Formats: sequence, structure tokens, C-alpha cells
Amino acid sequence: MKKSLALIALLLIIAVPAMAARVQTIPITHEMEFVYQCYEGDSNETNLEFRGYEGTGDDVINAVPGVLSIVPGDNWENFIGAAQEEVPYTIKNVVLQKQTPSIIQCSDIFRANVISQQGTPNIRLWWPLMYEVPGTMWTLTILYGTPEPYDDDGPMGPNPAGYVHTEVWQWQVDATLESLECLLNLFHELPFGLDEVPLISDEELFPILLEKIEAIQAAMSMTDHTSAGLILGDIEMEVMDACISTSPISPCPTGPGTGIANSLENPACCKILADVEYIGYDLGILQPRK
Repeated sequence: MKKSLALIALLLIIAVPAMAARVQTIPITHEMEFVYQCYEGDSNETNLEFRGYEGTGDDVINAVPGVLSIVPGDNWENFIGAAQEEVPYTIKNVVLQKQTPSIIQCSDIFRANVISQQGTPNIRLWWPLMYEVPGTMWTLTILYGTPEPYDDDGPMGPNPAGYVHTEVWQWQVDATLESLECLLNLFHELPFGLDEVPLISDEELFPILLEKIEAIQAAMSMTDHTSAGLILGDIEMEVMDACISTSPISPCPTGPGTGIANSLENPACCKILADVEYIGYDLGILQPRK
């Protein structure tokens, strides 16, 4: 009896690898795509400056909010290699994970967080990016099966085994000096509240910040990291001093009450600080974290 049980156990041990070998996992990880909170834009010459007797001037819209838009197509065919080769496939699972990193600046507002969504009906395909901190990442993982193996030339021939495939797509929010300049322009266009005062309401501070970004770019072009770091530090301090939690009572262009919006609904001030921190480390002009 003991010999019979030992023989059965041995057969099971031998059979497990053979059964496992019938299913082959073929992971495909695609190159990371970078997205931004702000992009250059215009009103197609429909929203122009008013210059009185001189008529109209330049387009006043020069920045638009960024959006991550994922278009799956029919049954996620846009993100599945088998669909491109016209190989039949069956979706087994679709997961989208959004991961927000921890940051130093305004960590009480921008907290490290992970959001996971599973199943096609539960996955958000439209993500506004204006207030996303740099380093935020979306990972789309699709698990599907095909009745036979395939390569870039199509099916590789009949095979009774099932084949399981995993495709991974990733998008990450990036920030650069150019995108920071775009973000300042965007915050100068969008309103803080019903009074329509912009998120950056201090009209004297706004051009100063833009000029300092240009000065950093000039210093970096000459590999003068010391000067670039000092100017970036100036921007950081000026933005900190300008944070306001409520929209200005008076729509005056400068003075007490004006600054940069920093409420839970419109954390523009903290968003700028987060980008400045990220850019400084990325360019190597701020000290590395310890």
C-alpha cells in the first residue's frame, strides 16, 4: 500500500511540470510614455488682445491643461499585440494602477497614494493632469489568452496548448523648465473662483517668475549649476511667500491679498513647488535627497 502511494506521489510530481509547460506566459513591456500637466495651445485667433484704436493683438491663450486619454478600441484591441496580427484572443483581466509618489513640498496635499482599478467597466480612461505631481505613474496591465503562439509574422502554427500573454503599458508625468513655464502661463489664464481672478493673481510676480525660468535655462546652457540652483531657490521662496488660500477680495492686479491660489480645490501654489523640487533634482541643481 505504501509503495502504491509513493508511486502515485512520484507520478504527480512528474506530471506537474508537464502540465505547467502547456501554458506559456509571454510578457511584453512597452516603452514608457511621458505626459505633462500643460501643453502649448491657442484659441485659433478667436481670443485676442484688445488694443483700443490699434485693434486686436496677439492670441491670449498660449497654454492648455494636459490630459491622459486611453482609447482601448474594440475589446482593448489597440493595446494587444495579437489583435495587430489578427490572432484570436480572449481577455482574462485588465488592471490600471495609478501610483502617486511622495514629495517633500506640500506633502499634506500631495500624498503618496496607489489607486487600482480592475475590469474593463471600472477603468477610467480620461485623466486630467493639471494638478498631478511629477513622477505620478499609470500602469495598464492586460492579461489575455490565444489558442496558439504567434510572432510579428502572425500565427506560428497550430498547438493544442493555451498561451497566456501579458502586455504592460505605462505613462508617467514629467516636469521640465519648459513645462513649468507653460504651467505658470496656464495658472495665469484659469480662474481661482467666481470672481474670475486668475490662479496667479499677482501681476507683478508673474513676469518675474517667467524671467527667472529663462535665467535658469541660460545658466544651464553654460553648465552653471550653481547659479541655476540659486535662481531656482529664489523661485521656490517667492512662490512660498505668494501662497493664498482664498481668492482676493479686490481684483486689483497686485498688493495685499493677491498671489498664487493654494486651496484644496486649486493647489496651484503647491503644484508649482512640487514641480520646482522635481526639476531641481532631475537637473542636478538641488542637493540629492539623503
